Amino acid sequence: MRSGWILKALACAMAVAATLSVLLIPHQAAAAGGQVPKFVPDPYWPKPLPKNWIHGGVDGIFVDPEDHIWVLTRPGNLDKGVLNLAHTPPDGDCCIPAPPVLEFDLHGNVIQAWGGPGPGYEWPDGEQGLFVDYRGNVWLAGAGRNDGEVLKFTHDGKFLLQIGKKGKPGGSNDTTTLGQPAAVAVYQKTNEVFVADGYLNRRVIVFDADTGAYKRHWAPMESGQTTRLPMTRHSKGRGRRNFKYRTQLTSPATAFCMSAIASITASRCFNPMARS
Repeated sequence: MRSGWILKALACAMAVAATLSVLLIPHQAAAAGGQVPKFVPDPYWPKPLPKNWIHGGVDGIFVDPEDHIWVLTRPGNLDKGVLNLAHTPPDGDCCIPAPPVLEFDLHGNVIQAWGGPGPGYEWPDGEQGLFVDYRGNVWLAGAGRNDGEVLKFTHDGKFLLQIGKKGKPGGSNDTTTLGQPAAVAVYQKTNEVFVADGYLNRRVIVFDADTGAYKRHWAPMESGQTTRLPMTRHSKGRGRRNFKYRTQLTSPATAFCMSAIASITASRCFNPMARS
């Protein structure tokens, strides 16, 4: 049962993260024969969005224990020229931006949708990463130019907690600000939220998942590295190349993994109880 759940999660992640236009399903013959499964697109997933919605760019996906696919989109990325129904007055037949958080069933039906600015919290300018914890709460980060926040909501979108805030971060050793965090994950055993704080900062930082209190942080990619890495680097024999650093966090039962994506990809996994 667990291997099947993981396979469905991988299939949905590959599809929705690309365009949210198809669901990838494994070729049954390959899977049954013990071979590496081959994926083919399901052109009917998801079903057309209701209410003349159109979704923005996808920057977060999670499959929960109920096999529901959670998708975080960026409505702000939509071209205003396609949002005719959102104009005042409307000047076309389509479309309206979908809410940023969408929950689908495996058949591609929208179960619920919510998100956006509201009282008591700072909604990110650039939605980034999504995680559904063991209590069913939904976490997301903000990686826009001015973002430095992680938000926690109930399953149906009620605001619960904000960690960090918008504005200039204080650096990789500051325990009160974040620098365009890329991903979040909650570790059930300790009820801690791990933040991959890696667009402006270069670290993993850990908070209490109920109160948001700071617990610890460390720089995982280089021992002792706590300052911002250069956005360009020189590689002998290949000249100067752009170096864009991005972190992603995953949460199996005993480890978290982080990666830096440039012209090459490097990853490192670490114990959840690691300390700076």
